[in-house]
Amino acid sequence: MAARLTTFVIAGIITVTLIAGLIVGAQRDEDGLVDLIVHNAVVFTGEAEGDMPQAVAVRGNHILKVGTNREILRMQRPQTVTIDAKGAAVVPGFNDAHLHLVRGGLTLDTADLSGVTSVADAVARVQAWTAENPGRTWIVGRGFGTSLLDAEEPPSKGALDAAFGDRPVQLLSNDGETAWVNSAALALAAIGRGTPDPEDGRIGRNPKGEATGILQGSSVDSIQALLPEPTREDRTRALFAAIAEAQRNGITSLQNADGEALDFELLDAARKKGAVDMRVYSALPVHSARTDTDVASLDEVLKRYPDDPLFKAGAARVAMDGIEVDALNKLVRLLDSRGWQVMIEADDPAQVDMARAAFAHAERSNGRPPRERRHRLEHQRRHFTSVGDKLALGSDWPDGPLAPIEVLHAAAPTLTLEKALQAYTVNGAYASYDEQRKGFIKSGMLADMAILSENIFSIGPERLSSVKVAYTIFDGRIVYPANPARSLTN
Repeated sequence: MAARLTTFVIAGIITVTLIAGLIVGAQRDEDGLVDLIVHNAVVFTGEAEGDMPQAVAVRGNHILKVGTNREILRMQRPQTVTIDAKGAAVVPGFNDAHLHLVRGGLTLDTADLSGVTSVADAVARVQAWTAENPGRTWIVGRGFGTSLLDAEEPPSKGALDAAFGDRPVQLLSNDGETAWVNSAALALAAIGRGTPDPEDGRIGRNPKGEATGILQGSSVDSIQALLPEPTREDRTRALFAAIAEAQRNGITSLQNADGEALDFELLDAARKKGAVDMRVYSALPVHSARTDTDVASLDEVLKRYPDDPLFKAGAARVAMDGIEVDALNKLVRLLDSRGWQVMIEADDPAQVDMARAAFAHAERSNGRPPRERRHRLEHQRRHFTSVGDKLALGSDWPDGPLAPIEVLHAAAPTLTLEKALQAYTVNGAYASYDEQRKGFIKSGMLADMAILSENIFSIGPERLSSVKVAYTIFDGRIVYPANPARSLTN
């Protein structure tokens, strides 16, 4: 009896000690350094349902705790930076699942034609850009809406000829499918009265058969091919300009759909210097690899750029243009056998069926892979990437708007706001095998967040496009605005 009593006493002491240890550990966690607090917010943690907390505490580059204002503010210390969200929404950092990083960055170095409503407005903007860039061989711009083509005074080569003379001009629409050019550009491309329309393209003509200066579809390629090839320096500037623009839009992770070898080198070099405040998952375009040897040669990319929280490569992007069924099946099977995540750009139902059949063929042929298969179908319903039964959202920038708020607005007819946010955060992380470290605002996850200007959960869809990003927090640090000191309290 005494022995049994002694056993109970010892067990009780051990239990009390363990509980006390847990309490002390929790108190130590809360009593330690807290680097950043966001409070007075409506926090979307990444879950589509459930209550939304009011505040978030960050230590280092991880989320420490999420809770009420009272719970979190009691953790504030003299050195803690605090942000009053003023009742606005806080969401996980946006994860753009499909864009073209350097190509998008290069467009930032052109005349911005977004929102122009007339030919005169467009010409004035291009003139301002030209004055700032007097040494450029080509005058380039991007961003006009195709509604401009239906204006009372539609775009024509004549308006550009009068303003810019013999300097070649190319102005692209916001989706990149229409080019407005002048006579000098048409002459360099050898486009004249007798030039036939290319396959999948159209050359705008007046009643006399003369080219008007409007090119659509594949006919745009004849002008694009004439533009000077960007230098290494051009691409480096474009890379950092694109990252800064993404930060301005609340994006903390992006998935680059056309990472050329040089761009991989630039990103990796910048990462090693600590100069990349963005998480980048880059895909390698695979245009012609067909044999085992061809595909095996791509493995060097996987070895050179291993999994890293800031930059990694692991996807192979396959374009469907001109590829036959057997060739696609073989290519996907070979890529799958070597551990690549395959991204297929399927733009119509027939291509989707062909891609899904190739995925199924690879699964039957190769058996169970070392990591879970997450092959992807890009360009689904314009902005969606399909990864199994999950949908991730991407902008397709520069062929779409980089701003996630605009993409969320476009997705509103398809998904609820909460589901769309999941597609732009949680599912984006899943698409790049990163759901264990980002996509949620939860204890232990990387501290990547976007603080918006309003509570998007209390406004109608018609007002969503007017919402701005107030702050972007990456790795526990405020990266947008670049100098936020005036609007912070500490």
